[in-house]
Amino acid sequence: MVLGAGLLLAVLLLVGLGSLIVRAVKKSKQASALETSAATAVATLSAVTDAPLPTALPTPEPTLVPATPAPAIQAEWYEARTAQLYKNLTTYGNYRDAADVYLALEGMQIDPKGKMLAITFDDGPYPPITGQILDVLEANHARATFFVKGAYIDANQDLIRRELGLGCEIGNHTMNHEDLEKLSPEERRASVGGVNDKLYQLFGYRIHLLRPPYIKYGDKGTDTRNDIVAMAKAYELAIVNHTRSSHDSHDDYTAQMMIDRTLAEKDELGRGLNGSILLFHDKYAKTVEAMKVIIPALQQRGYQLVTVSELLRCSKEGLNWGWIYSKAD
Repeated sequence: MVLGAGLLLAVLLLVGLGSLIVRAVKKSKQASALETSAATAVATLSAVTDAPLPTALPTPEPTLVPATPAPAIQAEWYEARTAQLYKNLTTYGNYRDAADVYLALEGMQIDPKGKMLAITFDDGPYPPITGQILDVLEANHARATFFVKGAYIDANQDLIRRELGLGCEIGNHTMNHEDLEKLSPEERRASVGGVNDKLYQLFGYRIHLLRPPYIKYGDKGTDTRNDIVAMAKAYELAIVNHTRSSHDSHDDYTAQMMIDRTLAEKDELGRGLNGSILLFHDKYAKTVEAMKVIIPALQQRGYQLVTVSELLRCSKEGLNWGWIYSKAD
């Protein structure tokens, strides 16, 4: 399953494992064919990234609107992202050989000009629901972002490994679902930093997203807000909420109501699906049933189901530590 170190490094650094390399590996194992495809892929990637990138310095908070995919992807980030995906898939995934990994990675390539959105889950890992949601994702070759509670990690390491093995992203939902506004600065750092440290110690995984429980991170201009933003910057975290909730946490919401709400092209405020961050929880059986319909329906409409970091990296705002990305309903 493991390729020669020199060949793998060349593939990762030159092309970010673009689809042309995958086709070359499938069609032929001859070095000359691989080199030709690599050169072609490099030219293709260069064409994609030739568009000018934003140069303005980040402000503490971006415009609070859903991200709109931009026509360019930063090549350095894309290469690092693809290399990390390769590592996660080969370390934690269930693939027969390198060709299977390449095929999986081909399906994870991003068209920056295409429609995209991010599906997110809070409060896990929570067996058996998290595993059932991962079954749905795997069956549809889809990915999501899981905002995990640190207190649940040790007992559910198999679920974290599976999330990583499917190419999903993991975000921070604090150690015990604490209200960050009620904690002291030291307690905030213990809760948030503790989750980051645990994921890195167990899996070598660095978290770059924070979703504060209850969507609470202090009012603008207050000491609480300033401290939470400073903490996020220090930990290299973006603070991410959602742009559309499925309302799966509402007792009166059925799976069908969740489906209808999620798949509506416009929400009650007139906001579209493209560029959305959708909120679910991986602890309700009805959420599993809804996902069996929602995921293939979104794919049939042409939406790329990307992670939150990928969505923000492809947006006009970009991914910036300490920024608050939120227009929650």
